[in-house]
Amino acid sequence: MRNQKGITLIALVITIIVLLILAGVSIAMLTGENGILTQATNASADTKVAEAKEIAGLDVSDLVSEYYEKKYVNGTATEADAGEYVKTNLTSSDETKYTHTANSATITIVPKDRSGATVTGTIQDDGTIDW
Repeated sequence: MRNQKGITLIALVITIIVLLILAGVSIAMLTGENGILTQATNASADTKVAEAKEIAGLDVSDLVSEYYEKKYVNGTATEADAGEYVKTNLTSSDETKYTHTANSATITIVPKDRSGATVTGTIQDDGTIDW
């Protein structure tokens, strides 16, 4: 009987316990408030907000350029400043990304991934957006 080789029951139980501990730690890292899945969801929502800010910023920049062209090249701008021109003429190029009410100084971004969270920006007199 001394030549028999194999694994003991104690070694098997210890191995199973170590595997259970590793599984528990892995599951905790995936789920929970600071888990990888939660952080990935938050990162996705933040990316959508940044994308909407970028689109709104490009729309505003286009209007500021248009205002200065009308003011200095054509001499046909009737608004006192670029911000007023932007507030009057801004329309969302992508309604799914951000909303803007006509003649309003506020741009609102409502990400679909986070319930109730909104990001607002104010159009300044020089035509820039203050987020």
